[in-house]
Amino acid sequence: MNRNRVFISTRLIALILLQCASVEPASAQLPDFKGGLPITGNDPGSVRYIVPPRVWDRYLIQVWQFRTNAERDLGQYRAVGIEAFHIDRGWKQDDRVAFASENQLPYYVDHAAGKGSLHLTESTGIGEIRGKHGLVPRPVSLSDPNVISELKTHLQNNIGTTKNGPVLAYSLDDEISLGSFNTPSEVDASPGTIAAFRNWLSQKYGEIAILNQAWGTDIVSFSEAEPISFEDVRQQHNRPPFSQWRLARWMDWRAFMDAHFAGVLGKLTRYANTLDPDVPTGFVGAQQPSAFGGYDYEKLARQIQFIEAYDIGVTNEILRSFWQWPEKRPRVQTWFSNGDAQLDRWFHWYYLLHGNRGAIAWPDAGGKGPWFGEKGPAPFLVENAEAFREVQGEISRKILDREARFETDGIAIFYSMPSVRASWVTDVIPHGKTWPNRSSSLDNQAQSAGKNRVAWCKLLEDCGYQYDFVSNSSVASGRLLDRGYRVLVLNRALCLSDEEAKAIKRFAEAGGTVISDHFCGVLDENGNGRIHGALDDLFGREERVNESYFGKDGQLCELNGEKYQKPYLERLDYDGCLFHNGIVIPERTRDPIRIREVGRGRSIDLNLSPLAYFPNSQRSSGYGQSWRKIITPILEAAVGPPAITVTATVDEEAFPLVEVIRWNLTNKRQLVGVIFNPTRQGSIDSIGEVAAEIPERLEVTMAHSGGWKNPVDLRTGKSLPPGGSLKREMSPYEPILIEHDRY
Repeated sequence: MNRNRVFISTRLIALILLQCASVEPASAQLPDFKGGLPITGNDPGSVRYIVPPRVWDRYLIQVWQFRTNAERDLGQYRAVGIEAFHIDRGWKQDDRVAFASENQLPYYVDHAAGKGSLHLTESTGIGEIRGKHGLVPRPVSLSDPNVISELKTHLQNNIGTTKNGPVLAYSLDDEISLGSFNTPSEVDASPGTIAAFRNWLSQKYGEIAILNQAWGTDIVSFSEAEPISFEDVRQQHNRPPFSQWRLARWMDWRAFMDAHFAGVLGKLTRYANTLDPDVPTGFVGAQQPSAFGGYDYEKLARQIQFIEAYDIGVTNEILRSFWQWPEKRPRVQTWFSNGDAQLDRWFHWYYLLHGNRGAIAWPDAGGKGPWFGEKGPAPFLVENAEAFREVQGEISRKILDREARFETDGIAIFYSMPSVRASWVTDVIPHGKTWPNRSSSLDNQAQSAGKNRVAWCKLLEDCGYQYDFVSNSSVASGRLLDRGYRVLVLNRALCLSDEEAKAIKRFAEAGGTVISDHFCGVLDENGNGRIHGALDDLFGREERVNESYFGKDGQLCELNGEKYQKPYLERLDYDGCLFHNGIVIPERTRDPIRIREVGRGRSIDLNLSPLAYFPNSQRSSGYGQSWRKIITPILEAAVGPPAITVTATVDEEAFPLVEVIRWNLTNKRQLVGVIFNPTRQGSIDSIGEVAAEIPERLEVTMAHSGGWKNPVDLRTGKSLPPGGSLKREMSPYEPILIEHDRY
């Protein structure tokens, strides 16, 4: 890649350091940070919160019944510390429920609503919608009352049987989608869905004239409104200027389908609650947010009570934020082992510390054979038996206690589904007319919005801070000021409504710090271009003329999916680009960094893209240091230095890939965890890419600005000396866990 530098920008780094050192923290003018709130709180449209059953008061590894049988292999499960399993469907499986009850063996129920409707299969018509450019009816339309009735019948039968045992949760189905995962499918063009779409438009716009203004149409009534496919707008949206983009008609269609999908799940969840009011209902195998598939988590989080989401595009942190105290709805991960016992230990500790209530185990070691059999449990399971017992023991009860709270630092990351859709439009430019073939697995590897979210999360964590995702609607309603947030990160926020922009400006004027990266507010909430960006006045941006992006005048795609088989950094189209200290500058005609005082707060305009921060190698290199030198002084000025800082070294060399996690416990104590924190490229069928090189041991210094008071090593039970710092040796596969008195 071309690494041309813009040397004038290095002076701006000095300016950041000078300003942040000389200005009193803007947070002094804001109300105290109260912590985030669940997105479901006080929302009459959300399904009710159900406290997890008493048998689920700790982290539980739940064995999916593939190449194993709980009745046959229970002894092997328990020999390696596994105490839960899964029942598929459940109808007429009274003997299996009785077996679970007799052996006090909890289970979750999968495919409680059957298979083939929420997850389309070959037999239910998935082949009919693959690779199509135009609108297509969904083979099993979720607007069909008969389909909903059939799904409810499955629920009635399956829950009717399985509720009589130690059930943990009901999963409606696995890997559900409007189409197939996140692969593009312009469903559902069935008459019932089109009618519902028109009703949705009527509620959104109110007057047909307002819709016509957004769509650029001249229809006379909502009954004439027709959706369009992406192919109908593709060729008009593959180049600048953004001011000429008009995506509203297509984006309305995608937004409606996401809402429709979530609404169906809400109906089924509420129905399941009538059958068993004490056990949460949701689904497993969830995907990252994308333009297709139905995965708008702001909507989904309101309509279900339990989920297993593949941790792709930081779905885990989105859900942690949307389902935080006091409604900690249960989240789990799927555990695919490749037979590496050390990596398995890291996986369970990492996700427990991030608030997951367990893991669904797929008991096949990367195609190498079953975990359980005639020769007993697989060796990597035997090696981890004590580790599994520990991670599922008393430590997990502390973290998963209903009143324990994941502590964050008043930093909000903007979650905007309209921006995800608009960003996807830039991603598919290299595909041209072949965009329908952009598979879900390719999207997972090469989605700019997802990789941007991951990069920002890892950057904040590497700087020693924790954060919440805050949805665009929550921002518009004033959540930032109400809760006393200090910082808002507008990460690839292409789409901003007028209401969102006003709320962000009020936040800055009251003392908040607003950080944006590139493309901020160039479109409205419907995907239509703005002459002036929604926050150009906040950031002091000049009028956009002669727009030129990345390496070529018309280049808008940064992460090229056509290169998906190449290493990640080679997918970034940076030939001919300008750089600031190795960081790409997306908009060629603007300064890379601009800082403005705004009322009591400040705006930080970063004309920089963090996508190259995604790989572990980049985070550990000079590139990662360049980013942290920019962000750390900004955060320290806004929220103050972290109270707890961790320095990890390998052979006296700094090792930045560690994370500090804090839980506010119910006994006036705080749990502090230090865990190896690689960028993980998640997958739907394996543990995914974790890290190429992992050191054997780390030397760790944990400094507390107020001093450690009555610290205890939770893993050994031994008291530690009080004082300002603790020195520990750490395996990257297992955490350091300290409990101490809160100040």
